[in-house]
Amino acid sequence: MEKKKNIELRNMFIGFGVILLYFIASVLPYDFISFFGINYNDLNIIARQIYLILYELFLTLIIVYIYKNDFIPNFKDFIKNITIYFKKYFKYWFLILGLMYISNLIITMFTTTLTPQNQQSVIETLIEAPFYTFIITVFIAPILEELVFRLSFRKIFAKTNILFIFFSGLLFGCMHVLGSLENLVDLLFIIPYSIPGFIFAYLYTKSKNIFVTISLHFIHNGIMMILQILLMLF
Repeated sequence: MEKKKNIELRNMFIGFGVILLYFIASVLPYDFISFFGINYNDLNIIARQIYLILYELFLTLIIVYIYKNDFIPNFKDFIKNITIYFKKYFKYWFLILGLMYISNLIITMFTTTLTPQNQQSVIETLIEAPFYTFIITVFIAPILEELVFRLSFRKIFAKTNILFIFFSGLLFGCMHVLGSLENLVDLLFIIPYSIPGFIFAYLYTKSKNIFVTISLHFIHNGIMMILQILLMLF
């Protein structure tokens, strides 16, 4: 019993540590490169994109290494049972789309703000740095964010599904909104941004495999990014 409590306490500290690492690292990319005597502002647009991609990739690899005892077995299990997982859980992506659409529709009934500031920021970044935006959003973010907001929060709330789902989803939504907050109206968009977080967390409690949520996150971001590019082109 004592050993089990020690393991649970250790997992909680690791979960808190990874979340803290993620948020600290998220505000340090421009300072980090200065340690090597390089001024970020002196880099051209291509060099900036490459650096930021490598920075995010490095952070992701660190967290993957921390969670290697979960990550590797989950990956092997997911590859072995990929067909079963997709048949069982892919349908929830349509639920995500439906609930996000309904919540956005309700929000537009009470405000003139049709597009959340975060989405506008993504569009602006996509125009300015398409290579960086696509790689980060489609390939790196699904892994990094699922390890932080699902696996880490699960380590903290190992005994209660309700608190895990609530805080995992809510903080996921807040992270996508608060970073680009310009007015109080934007706070309403925490609701639609939290919906994928709630559902991903719920699916993680059911599947117990982080690659189920990583794959759905990848599909969601990939399709949304492709649609955004097509809207910009046509």
